[in-house]
Amino acid sequence: MHQYKHPENSFFHFSFLRDIKVSGIYYNSFSRYLSLYPFIKKEHNHDFYTVLLFTKGNSIIRMGNDSYPVREKTICLIAPTQVHSFEGLEEMEGIIFFFCQDFYVEEFSFIRLLNVFSCTLQITGNISNPCIDLSDKEFDQITGIIKSISLEYGKYTPAGNSAIIIRSFLNIMLLRLSELYDAKSENANKGDRVLIHELSRLVDSYFIKEHHLCFYTSAFNISEKQLNDICNRNFNCGLKKILTDRLMQEARKLLLSSALSVSEISYKLNFDDNSYFNKVFKKRTGLTPKRFREIHKNLVP
Repeated sequence: MHQYKHPENSFFHFSFLRDIKVSGIYYNSFSRYLSLYPFIKKEHNHDFYTVLLFTKGNSIIRMGNDSYPVREKTICLIAPTQVHSFEGLEEMEGIIFFFCQDFYVEEFSFIRLLNVFSCTLQITGNISNPCIDLSDKEFDQITGIIKSISLEYGKYTPAGNSAIIIRSFLNIMLLRLSELYDAKSENANKGDRVLIHELSRLVDSYFIKEHHLCFYTSAFNISEKQLNDICNRNFNCGLKKILTDRLMQEARKLLLSSALSVSEISYKLNFDDNSYFNKVFKKRTGLTPKRFREIHKNLVP
């Protein structure tokens, strides 16, 4: 089996995966993934989301200055940009998922995605464990969903509906994981959860039309500081970043799936002028919209 060369840096873009079958999501057994990319044992981070389900063995995952033991029936979530490394993976067996924000947000809520992975963030006064041990019942439930994803992933063809079906099963899995992490968290703030659910609906409905925070603060009759405090407590970022990230996701989607010009996309997304849209896009992605379109259209399998 061919091993892929170790990249020079330790930050990986989704494109480093050379055996991607479905654009935006990657699925593999842990042992096969390690045989292809052995260098990921070392400290690194990346720009996509990770779900690890271990089915055999014992190991340690290090995230920043913290270490987490993993064993049979442990599931672990790793958010984008989280620096992590592994120890003792040779005896581990399990399943690994990677997926891009854009793959999930194509149909489902960006805030829901942030909410599920917020358990991986270490926030002052609310330290959460990204790795949890599943009961037999929980393990069977999650593996059942994973088997459905595996089946669709294996028979994927560009002309079929497998990508849509995989995304739906991924959403179901994340909803189940959200319930599990909430149930196991002693610090879960139920009041926040109700507001976040409604905020998710508002952002998904109005993120293009309403770029300013005052619209969202008025909807909840709270101050900008209060709403930002809730977002920072749960997502480790303010609402402005959430809105901008959602806009940039839509921009990337339009750049890759439509023939609209950059200026037309800027207008469609309700930016005041094209130059400001270009500036925001480049700040978030490191590329101009035009260059992003040129590069990433070639990365789609």
